[in-house]
Amino acid sequence: MSEEPGFREQSDDDEELFEEIRRFLAEQAGDEIYEDIRAAFQGARSFINRELRAMEEYSRMIRTLERLVEDEFPGTFTGALRTRVAEMLYAYGLAHYSLLQQQGPVDVEVEPPAEEDDEEVNRPLVIYDLWFPQDIAIEHAEEGYYLHLSDGRIDLSLYLGTDPNDRGALVDLVDHWGYATANTPPGEYQPPGERITPVLTVELDYGGSELVDADDHVDILFLDHNGEPIVRMHARSNELRAIIDELQTIGHDGEI
Repeated sequence: MSEEPGFREQSDDDEELFEEIRRFLAEQAGDEIYEDIRAAFQGARSFINRELRAMEEYSRMIRTLERLVEDEFPGTFTGALRTRVAEMLYAYGLAHYSLLQQQGPVDVEVEPPAEEDDEEVNRPLVIYDLWFPQDIAIEHAEEGYYLHLSDGRIDLSLYLGTDPNDRGALVDLVDHWGYATANTPPGEYQPPGERITPVLTVELDYGGSELVDADDHVDILFLDHNGEPIVRMHARSNELRAIIDELQTIGHDGEI
């Protein structure tokens, strides 16, 4: 598990991002930056079509970008063309972000050249954001235990193994909770009265987690078995404590 990051002011994060953008622009020549952005753009568009287009959150973002386009160019674009421009802006933003993170195109389905076979595989973008989960539950199935975390939109079904700490999940979460308690406000956890029905379920075998400081809360990156970040959970110390309490309801005999 990676070392816990230090507590930083938001202005430091902004300056670091601006420095990355300046460095990125300084290192790119005209022809090179076109080829890089074109490849990243195609990869981002493929990723959007495959993973995001059916999500309501994506539709809301496109409608927001359409309003921005209309504000900047009143009456210039028709409805269909304005939507296409908005979709292009979103794909470009995703592509540019992937380049800034030195991650290359997002999941481009093209065979790499032979001479690049030995290069390190780039980490993908975090796909799903889980915001301050209020619905927390443990499921005991035949193959082991699942931790369900939901914010009402997304239900993360996290396979823990044959016991809550079979893959180190409980120890990792206790570490993350200790850091959040010492460095962020506690927040307020309100248990729901009944199970929330999510609009999307994400199933993931727990392969570890990493903590990222987010000023007034922490972000927990849940990794798959290859160590790739798949879900980013935004949480405060009280939500993490509620998760730990739920895990600790499982007795030593495996009963909940």
